[in-house]
Amino acid sequence: MAQAKPQAAADSSRLQQSYDHVVMIDDKHVAEAAGNYLVDIPLVEHPDSNYVFFLGAHVPVAPFTATNTFYPDIREFTLIVPDWKYYHEVAVHATKNKMCAEPVTTNIYYHIRRGEGTITVDSIRVQGEQPKLQYITPHVPVDTLIVYRSESYGSACCPEDPQWKRTAENAAMIKDFERQHKVAITGTYRQNSGKEGEHTDYYTLPGLTPKQRLDFVLARRWQWIVNKETKNIVFKPQFFTPMLIPVVKEGFRAMRDAASDQ
Repeated sequence: MAQAKPQAAADSSRLQQSYDHVVMIDDKHVAEAAGNYLVDIPLVEHPDSNYVFFLGAHVPVAPFTATNTFYPDIREFTLIVPDWKYYHEVAVHATKNKMCAEPVTTNIYYHIRRGEGTITVDSIRVQGEQPKLQYITPHVPVDTLIVYRSESYGSACCPEDPQWKRTAENAAMIKDFERQHKVAITGTYRQNSGKEGEHTDYYTLPGLTPKQRLDFVLARRWQWIVNKETKNIVFKPQFFTPMLIPVVKEGFRAMRDAASDQ
C-alpha cells in the first residue's frame, strides 16, 4: 500500500481560475461498510490525465490521501471538498446565540499525485470567491461492462487451482446472499483465458443498490479466500470503484453468461 507523504505547504499557484470536466460525488453515489467505501460512478481511467472531483458526499478525506484504491489507475487528481468543519462551527455559533449567520463559501482543494509506492498531497483552503466549476456526467463507452468484482480460476488439472474444489461452496454463498438481501445476482459474464479451464468471471450486479453491491463485494472477498480458517487475515479499509471491461464478442475469449455454464 502506498504511503502518504506529509502535506506540502499551501501553494496558491496550483489553484486554477476554473476547472472543467468536474465529476460530482454525491451521497447517492457512495456506500459505506466497516470503513470501506464504494464510489459507484463508472469512469474511464486514463493514467496520464488529471481528474477533478467535487466531494459533495460526507466521506472522510483521509482515505483519498492514504491509499491508492480510489480509481487506482489514476495517477493525479484534484479533490475539492467543502469545509464541513467550518460550516458546522458557523451553525453551532448561530444556534447558540440565537441568530442567523450565513457562512462564506469555503472549499479545500487537494492536489493528489501517486507514484510508485508514494502519495504526495498538497492543499489550499479558499474562502469566498471560488474557481468556476464545469461539471460532467461520465459516460461508459459502448460494448463495455461495468464490473464490481472479477474472479479468476486457474487450471482445472495441471496443477488444479484450489478454487475448483470450492465451486459448490462459492455458488452456495451467492444463494445465501440473494436470500438474505432479497436480491438476484445476475449479469455475471465468463471469459476463457486458457485451454485447461482457466477463465475469469465478471460481476456486473445490475439492479442492486450501491450498498448491496458493496456488501456483496466484501462478502465475496472474504468467502473467496482458501483455507482462511488457518490464516490471520486483516483487511485495511479501502475504496472500491467500478471497473470498465471491454466486451469480447467473438473467438476463444468471447464473453458469455456464466449462468449458462452452471
